[in-house]
Amino acid sequence: MPYFSRTNARHLYNAYGDKEAIFLRAFDQYAEAFLQAAGDALARGGAVAGLRNFFDMIVVNMTGGSPPRGCLTTRTALDAAISSADVRERVQGVLSRLEQLIARTLGAAPTGRSATDANRLARVIVTFTRGLAVMERAGYSRKQLKESAATFIDAVVGDA
Repeated sequence: MPYFSRTNARHLYNAYGDKEAIFLRAFDQYAEAFLQAAGDALARGGAVAGLRNFFDMIVVNMTGGSPPRGCLTTRTALDAAISSADVRERVQGVLSRLEQLIARTLGAAPTGRSATDANRLARVIVTFTRGLAVMERAGYSRKQLKESAATFIDAVVGDA
């Protein structure tokens, strides 16, 4: 970062704090943009269309770039160097907010699903998204990830 900002690390740390503080600021910005994009995708169409839009968005996000950028939330959660309660709290916060967005979409569907069921299913869906991120890191293609997501959605919603 000092190279790209044309300053030295000491000046960055004086302005923004230590490495973790800089990371947390960047992570917070990423999280807000990700959650906004997820909410927008989920809001387009009904519940099933929203889920399809959401999965398309996350697969494209994690497979974009050269090399593919993956998923910062999952990579951060899996990082063995995580020892900070602040970092773990941020990751859990993003995943919790994502669950809420998905539960809201599921709860609005005309399926008669209770709020409790929508919340439980939202957690399963978020768990699956983390699995997709791991599969991307293992080298699965965008096409394979989209096929897995489509199969998962079909299994979750059935003929809805």
